[in-house]
Amino acid sequence: MSPLEQLFALEVEFHRRLRMEAPGTGDAAAIHTSYALQSGYEQLLQHVGRVTGPDIESLRERLSLAGDARDVLNARDSVMKLVGIRPIET
Repeated sequence: MSPLEQLFALEVEFHRRLRMEAPGTGDAAAIHTSYALQSGYEQLLQHVGRVTGPDIESLRERLSLAGDARDVLNARDSVMKLVGIRPIET
């Protein structure tokens, strides 16, 4: 699994857990930062390389069957922010 795929999968898991285990959490940013540090995002981001919007959208399509669509879409948006790509406007 590539670093980008690992990062995306971790983001899907984060959003699933946030939705299921901590619904209504007001400030999820601190929780997200803690999760990222514990999950090794820094090292993954160093190895991701050049990423485009279509790369992330392709992963979203592949992983959409593996989880709740809300979590996958939130993960897509988070990964785009993490790698410095402007989020998709819907």
